[in-house]
Amino acid sequence: MKGCALFQFFYPGNIRVLPGEASFDYEGERFVVGIGKPMNSVNTLSVNDRIIKVEHDNSEGFKYDFEASRQTGDNQICNAVQRDDGSIDVNLLMDTENGHTQFSSSSITTLVRVAVEADGLSEDLEIKALDALNHFIRVYRYATLDTSIKEVAFMTGFKPYIVTGFKPYNEQHLAKDPDQRVSELFDDWEPDAQRFTSLQPMNLADHELPNFNRARSTGHIAHYLTTGDFPSWRVTLMRAYEMANEQDNYSAAVLESFIALELYLYNLLNVYRAKGNKIKKYGRIHDVITEALPNLFNKEVDGLVKQLLRFKEIRNDVVHDGYKPTETECSECLSIADEAFHFCDSKA
Repeated sequence: MKGCALFQFFYPGNIRVLPGEASFDYEGERFVVGIGKPMNSVNTLSVNDRIIKVEHDNSEGFKYDFEASRQTGDNQICNAVQRDDGSIDVNLLMDTENGHTQFSSSSITTLVRVAVEADGLSEDLEIKALDALNHFIRVYRYATLDTSIKEVAFMTGFKPYIVTGFKPYNEQHLAKDPDQRVSELFDDWEPDAQRFTSLQPMNLADHELPNFNRARSTGHIAHYLTTGDFPSWRVTLMRAYEMANEQDNYSAAVLESFIALELYLYNLLNVYRAKGNKIKKYGRIHDVITEALPNLFNKEVDGLVKQLLRFKEIRNDVVHDGYKPTETECSECLSIADEAFHFCDSKA
Protein backbone atom coordinates (compact mmCIF):
# COMPACT_ATOMS: atom_id res chain seq x y z
CA MET A 1 0.00 0.00 0.00
CA LYS A 2 1.46 3.33 -1.05
CA GLY A 3 2.29 5.72 1.74
CA CYS A 4 4.92 7.93 3.31
CA ALA A 5 7.91 6.59 5.25
CA LEU A 6 9.44 8.89 7.84
CA PHE A 7 12.92 8.49 9.29
CA GLN A 8 13.83 10.52 12.36
CA PHE A 9 17.55 10.93 13.08
CA PHE A 10 18.89 12.23 16.36
CA TYR A 11 22.08 13.66 14.92
CA PRO A 12 24.85 14.20 17.52
CA GLY A 13 25.94 17.64 16.33
CA ASN A 14 24.85 21.24 15.83
CA ILE A 15 23.57 21.55 12.24
CA ARG A 16 23.55 25.31 11.74
CA VAL A 17 20.57 26.02 9.47
CA LEU A 18 17.24 27.71 10.02
CA PRO A 19 14.53 25.17 10.95
CA GLY A 20 12.43 24.06 7.99
CA GLU A 21 11.97 21.52 5.19
CA ALA A 22 13.06 21.11 1.57
CA SER A 23 12.22 18.63 -1.20
CA PHE A 24 14.92 17.25 -3.48
CA ASP A 25 15.60 14.47 -5.98
CA TYR A 26 18.39 12.01 -5.24
CA GLU A 27 19.29 8.70 -6.88
CA GLY A 28 15.90 8.44 -8.59
CA GLU A 29 13.80 9.14 -5.48
CA ARG A 30 12.02 12.24 -4.20
CA PHE A 31 12.88 13.09 -0.59
CA VAL A 32 11.89 15.70 1.94
CA VAL A 33 14.43 16.66 4.61
CA GLY A 34 13.48 18.65 7.68
CA ILE A 35 15.87 20.20 10.20
CA GLY A 36 14.65 21.04 13.70
CA LYS A 37 16.11 23.37 16.30
CA PRO A 38 19.27 22.05 17.98
CA MET A 39 18.54 20.71 21.47
CA ASN A 40 20.53 19.68 24.50
CA SER A 41 21.08 16.00 25.16
CA VAL A 42 22.91 14.31 28.01
CA ASN A 43 25.83 11.91 27.66
CA THR A 44 26.39 9.63 30.66
CA LEU A 45 29.33 7.51 31.76
CA SER A 46 28.97 5.25 34.80
CA VAL A 47 32.13 4.26 36.70
CA ASN A 48 32.39 1.65 39.44
CA ASP A 49 33.73 4.04 42.07
CA ARG A 50 31.54 5.61 44.76
CA ILE A 51 31.69 9.26 45.84
CA ILE A 52 32.23 9.75 49.56
CA LYS A 53 32.37 12.66 51.97
CA VAL A 54 35.78 13.29 53.53
CA GLU A 55 37.05 15.65 56.17
CA HIS A 56 37.66 19.25 55.17
CA ASP A 57 40.08 21.81 56.57
CA ASN A 58 37.06 23.86 57.56
CA SER A 59 35.45 22.00 60.46
CA GLU A 60 32.02 23.28 59.46
CA GLY A 61 32.27 21.92 55.94
CA PHE A 62 33.17 18.83 53.99
CA LYS A 63 34.32 17.87 50.49
CA TYR A 64 33.66 15.05 48.11
CA ASP A 65 36.20 12.48 47.01
CA PHE A 66 36.29 9.11 45.29
CA GLU A 67 36.23 5.96 47.37
CA ALA A 68 39.10 4.47 45.34
CA SER A 69 42.50 5.89 46.21
CA ARG A 70 43.54 8.70 43.84
CA GLN A 71 44.79 12.25 43.85
CA THR A 72 41.87 14.63 43.65
CA GLY A 73 40.71 17.96 44.99
CA ASP A 74 37.26 19.34 45.69
CA ASN A 75 34.78 17.95 43.16
CA GLN A 76 32.18 20.13 41.52
CA ILE A 77 28.90 18.24 41.68
CA CYS A 78 27.04 20.40 39.19
CA ASN A 79 28.42 22.98 36.80
CA ALA A 80 26.06 24.94 34.54
CA VAL A 81 27.39 27.38 31.93
CA GLN A 82 25.11 29.81 30.06
CA ARG A 83 26.06 30.05 26.36
CA ASP A 84 25.67 33.09 24.13
CA ASP A 85 22.84 31.44 22.17
CA GLY A 86 20.78 30.93 25.33
CA SER A 87 21.49 27.21 25.76
CA ILE A 88 23.05 25.82 28.91
CA ASP A 89 25.95 23.39 29.13
CA VAL A 90 25.55 21.17 32.17
CA ASN A 91 28.10 18.84 33.78
CA LEU A 92 27.00 16.57 36.60
CA LEU A 93 28.88 14.31 39.00
CA MET A 94 26.52 11.92 40.76
CA ASP A 95 26.68 9.00 43.18
CA THR A 96 24.13 6.34 42.22
CA GLU A 97 22.52 3.70 44.42
CA ASN A 98 24.39 0.79 42.83
CA GLY A 99 27.76 2.08 44.00
CA HIS A 100 28.70 3.71 40.72
CA THR A 101 29.86 7.25 40.09
CA GLN A 102 27.97 8.72 37.17
CA PHE A 103 29.38 11.47 34.97
CA SER A 104 26.96 13.35 32.76
CA SER A 105 27.54 16.20 30.34
CA SER A 106 25.28 17.97 27.88
CA SER A 107 25.88 18.13 24.15
CA ILE A 108 24.06 19.49 21.12
CA THR A 109 21.77 17.18 19.16
CA THR A 110 19.82 18.14 16.03
CA LEU A 111 16.59 16.43 15.05
CA VAL A 112 16.71 15.59 11.33
CA ARG A 113 13.76 13.99 9.53
CA VAL A 114 13.73 12.41 6.08
CA ALA A 115 10.51 11.39 4.31
CA VAL A 116 10.03 9.43 1.10
CA GLU A 117 7.07 7.78 -0.64
CA ALA A 118 7.11 3.99 -0.70
CA ASP A 119 4.97 0.86 -0.56
CA GLY A 120 6.19 0.02 2.94
CA LEU A 121 9.22 -0.07 5.21
CA SER A 122 12.29 -2.11 4.32
CA GLU A 123 16.01 -2.21 4.98
CA ASP A 124 16.64 -1.02 1.42
CA LEU A 125 14.45 2.01 2.05
CA GLU A 126 16.33 2.81 5.27
CA ILE A 127 19.61 2.69 3.34
CA LYS A 128 18.14 5.10 0.77
CA ALA A 129 17.11 7.46 3.59
CA LEU A 130 20.63 7.31 5.03
CA ASP A 131 22.06 8.07 1.60
CA ALA A 132 19.71 11.05 1.29
CA LEU A 133 20.79 12.28 4.73
CA ASN A 134 24.43 12.02 3.68
CA HIS A 135 23.67 13.92 0.48
CA PHE A 136 22.16 16.72 2.56
CA ILE A 137 25.22 16.69 4.85
CA ARG A 138 27.62 16.89 1.88
CA VAL A 139 25.71 19.90 0.52
CA TYR A 140 25.65 21.45 4.00
CA ARG A 141 29.41 20.96 4.49
CA TYR A 142 30.17 22.57 1.13
CA ALA A 143 27.82 25.53 1.65
CA THR A 144 28.88 26.28 5.25
CA LEU A 145 32.48 24.95 5.37
CA ASP A 146 31.40 23.41 8.70
CA THR A 147 33.54 20.27 8.71
CA SER A 148 32.50 19.38 12.27
CA ILE A 149 29.36 17.82 10.77
CA LYS A 150 30.27 14.43 9.32
CA GLU A 151 28.50 12.01 7.05
CA VAL A 152 26.88 9.40 9.24
CA ALA A 153 29.23 6.59 8.24
CA PHE A 154 32.24 8.65 9.35
CA MET A 155 30.91 9.64 12.77
CA THR A 156 32.90 8.66 15.82
CA GLY A 157 31.50 8.17 19.30
CA PHE A 158 27.74 8.68 19.34
CA LYS A 159 26.10 7.92 16.01
CA PRO A 160 22.54 8.80 15.02
CA TYR A 161 19.63 6.84 16.39
CA ILE A 162 16.82 6.27 13.92
CA VAL A 163 13.12 6.08 14.67
CA THR A 164 11.17 4.82 11.67
CA GLY A 165 7.47 4.86 10.86
CA PHE A 166 5.11 4.47 7.91
CA LYS A 167 1.74 6.08 7.22
CA PRO A 168 -0.46 4.73 4.38
CA TYR A 169 -2.14 7.21 2.06
CA ASN A 170 -5.90 7.61 1.97
CA GLU A 171 -7.89 8.76 -1.06
CA GLN A 172 -7.57 12.42 -0.05
CA HIS A 173 -3.78 12.12 0.06
CA LEU A 174 -3.59 10.43 -3.35
CA ALA A 175 -5.60 13.22 -4.95
CA LYS A 176 -2.93 15.76 -4.08
CA ASP A 177 0.38 16.62 -5.70
CA PRO A 178 3.14 14.27 -4.41
CA ASP A 179 5.20 17.10 -2.84
CA GLN A 180 2.09 18.53 -1.20
CA ARG A 181 0.92 15.27 0.36
CA VAL A 182 4.39 14.37 1.60
CA SER A 183 4.83 17.86 3.04
CA GLU A 184 1.46 17.75 4.80
CA LEU A 185 2.16 14.34 6.31
CA PHE A 186 5.68 15.42 7.17
CA ASP A 187 4.33 18.24 9.33
CA ASP A 188 1.37 16.28 10.68
CA TRP A 189 2.71 13.09 12.20
CA GLU A 190 5.49 11.53 14.22
CA PRO A 191 7.01 8.15 13.49
CA ASP A 192 5.41 5.45 15.61
CA ALA A 193 8.64 3.58 16.25
CA GLN A 194 7.72 0.64 14.05
CA ARG A 195 11.46 0.30 13.87
CA PHE A 196 14.13 1.73 16.16
CA THR A 197 17.76 1.29 15.26
CA SER A 198 21.16 2.78 15.95
CA LEU A 199 24.16 3.35 13.72
CA GLN A 200 26.44 2.49 16.61
CA PRO A 201 28.86 -0.21 15.44
CA MET A 202 28.49 -3.65 16.96
CA ASN A 203 31.07 -4.74 19.51
CA LEU A 204 32.59 -7.70 17.68
CA ALA A 205 34.71 -10.44 19.21
CA ASP A 206 38.21 -10.96 17.81
CA HIS A 207 37.21 -14.10 15.90
CA GLU A 208 34.42 -12.20 14.14
CA LEU A 209 36.94 -9.90 12.42
CA PRO A 210 38.49 -11.39 9.26
CA ASN A 211 42.10 -12.55 9.61
CA PHE A 212 42.53 -10.71 12.91
CA ASN A 213 45.25 -11.65 15.37
CA ARG A 214 45.53 -9.51 18.52
CA ALA A 215 49.15 -10.42 19.24
CA ARG A 216 50.27 -9.68 15.68
CA SER A 217 48.35 -6.40 15.59
CA THR A 218 49.85 -5.35 18.93
CA GLY A 219 53.32 -5.95 17.50
CA HIS A 220 52.53 -3.84 14.43
CA ILE A 221 51.20 -1.00 16.59
CA ALA A 222 54.31 -1.10 18.78
CA HIS A 223 56.54 -0.98 15.68
CA TYR A 224 54.80 2.05 14.20
CA LEU A 225 54.76 3.90 17.53
CA THR A 226 58.37 3.24 18.51
CA THR A 227 59.94 3.74 15.07
CA GLY A 228 57.84 6.74 14.06
CA ASP A 229 57.30 4.97 10.74
CA PHE A 230 53.77 6.19 10.11
CA PRO A 231 53.65 8.66 7.20
CA SER A 232 50.49 10.48 6.19
CA TRP A 233 49.62 8.20 3.27
CA ARG A 234 48.89 5.37 5.70
CA VAL A 235 46.18 7.61 7.15
CA THR A 236 44.92 8.30 3.62
CA LEU A 237 44.74 4.57 2.89
CA MET A 238 42.71 3.94 6.05
CA ARG A 239 40.37 6.75 4.98
CA ALA A 240 39.83 4.80 1.76
CA TYR A 241 38.96 1.64 3.71
CA GLU A 242 36.49 3.71 5.74
CA MET A 243 34.83 5.00 2.61
CA ALA A 244 34.55 1.51 1.15
CA ASN A 245 33.51 -0.48 4.22
CA GLU A 246 31.38 2.01 6.16
CA GLN A 247 29.86 4.20 3.49
CA ASP A 248 29.92 2.01 0.37
CA ASN A 249 31.43 5.00 -1.45
CA TYR A 250 33.54 2.96 -3.83
CA SER A 251 34.46 5.84 -6.14
CA ALA A 252 35.93 7.91 -3.29
CA ALA A 253 37.69 4.84 -1.87
CA VAL A 254 39.40 4.17 -5.21
CA LEU A 255 40.53 7.80 -5.52
CA GLU A 256 41.79 8.07 -1.91
CA SER A 257 43.72 4.79 -2.07
CA PHE A 258 45.32 5.78 -5.39
CA ILE A 259 46.41 9.12 -3.91
CA ALA A 260 48.00 7.25 -1.00
CA LEU A 261 49.76 4.95 -3.44
CA GLU A 262 51.07 7.83 -5.56
CA LEU A 263 52.52 9.54 -2.49
CA TYR A 264 54.27 6.37 -1.40
CA LEU A 265 55.71 5.52 -4.82
CA TYR A 266 57.14 9.02 -5.28
CA ASN A 267 58.57 8.87 -1.77
CA LEU A 268 60.17 5.49 -2.52
CA LEU A 269 62.01 7.07 -5.46
CA ASN A 270 63.24 9.85 -3.16
CA VAL A 271 64.52 7.24 -0.70
CA TYR A 272 66.55 5.57 -3.46
CA ARG A 273 67.85 8.94 -4.69
CA ALA A 274 69.07 9.61 -1.15
CA LYS A 275 70.93 6.30 -1.31
CA GLY A 276 72.85 7.52 -4.38
CA ASN A 277 70.73 6.04 -7.17
CA LYS A 278 70.42 8.23 -10.25
CA ILE A 279 66.68 8.41 -10.86
CA LYS A 280 65.18 11.10 -13.04
CA LYS A 281 62.19 13.17 -11.98
CA TYR A 282 58.87 11.76 -13.14
CA GLY A 283 55.87 13.99 -13.76
CA ARG A 284 53.40 11.17 -14.43
CA ILE A 285 52.57 8.27 -12.16
CA HIS A 286 52.20 6.10 -15.30
CA ASP A 287 55.93 6.51 -15.95
CA VAL A 288 56.77 5.72 -12.34
CA ILE A 289 54.87 2.45 -12.65
CA THR A 290 56.03 1.37 -16.13
CA GLU A 291 59.60 2.75 -16.11
CA ALA A 292 60.94 3.63 -12.65
CA LEU A 293 59.84 0.48 -10.82
CA PRO A 294 61.13 -1.95 -13.51
CA ASN A 295 64.44 -0.03 -13.68
CA LEU A 296 64.89 -0.37 -9.90
CA PHE A 297 63.56 -3.87 -9.30
CA ASN A 298 63.63 -5.61 -12.71
CA LYS A 299 61.37 -8.65 -13.18
CA GLU A 300 60.56 -8.69 -9.46
CA VAL A 301 57.80 -6.16 -10.12
CA ASP A 302 56.35 -7.58 -13.35
CA GLY A 303 53.19 -8.82 -11.64
CA LEU A 304 52.84 -5.72 -9.48
CA VAL A 305 53.20 -3.38 -12.49
CA LYS A 306 50.37 -5.20 -14.26
CA GLN A 307 48.15 -4.85 -11.19
CA LEU A 308 49.01 -1.17 -10.73
CA LEU A 309 48.09 -0.44 -14.34
CA ARG A 310 44.73 -2.15 -13.76
CA PHE A 311 44.23 0.00 -10.63
CA LYS A 312 45.17 3.14 -12.59
CA GLU A 313 42.71 2.24 -15.36
CA ILE A 314 39.80 2.06 -12.88
CA ARG A 315 40.94 5.28 -11.22
CA ASN A 316 41.06 7.08 -14.60
CA ASP A 317 37.57 5.85 -15.46
CA VAL A 318 36.31 7.36 -12.19
CA VAL A 319 38.07 10.70 -12.73
CA HIS A 320 37.52 11.21 -16.45
CA ASP A 321 34.26 9.37 -17.19
CA GLY A 322 32.40 9.53 -13.88
CA TYR A 323 32.49 5.74 -13.69
CA LYS A 324 31.16 4.18 -10.48
CA PRO A 325 33.23 1.11 -9.62
CA THR A 326 31.56 -1.96 -8.20
CA GLU A 327 32.25 -3.28 -4.71
CA THR A 328 34.37 -6.04 -6.28
CA GLU A 329 36.45 -3.53 -8.29
CA CYS A 330 36.93 -1.35 -5.22
CA SER A 331 38.04 -4.35 -3.17
CA GLU A 332 40.45 -5.28 -5.97
CA CYS A 333 41.95 -1.76 -5.94
CA LEU A 334 42.36 -1.76 -2.16
CA SER A 335 44.05 -5.16 -2.32
CA ILE A 336 46.46 -3.91 -5.00
CA ALA A 337 47.23 -0.82 -2.91
CA ASP A 338 47.84 -3.00 0.14
CA GLU A 339 50.17 -5.30 -1.81
CA ALA A 340 52.05 -2.30 -3.22
CA PHE A 341 52.42 -0.82 0.26
CA HIS A 342 53.87 -4.02 1.60
CA PHE A 343 56.27 -4.23 -1.34
CA CYS A 344 57.42 -0.64 -0.85
CA ASP A 345 57.82 -1.27 2.90
CA SER A 346 60.14 -4.17 2.13
CA LYS A 347 62.26 -2.03 -0.24
CA ALA A 348 62.35 1.31 1.59
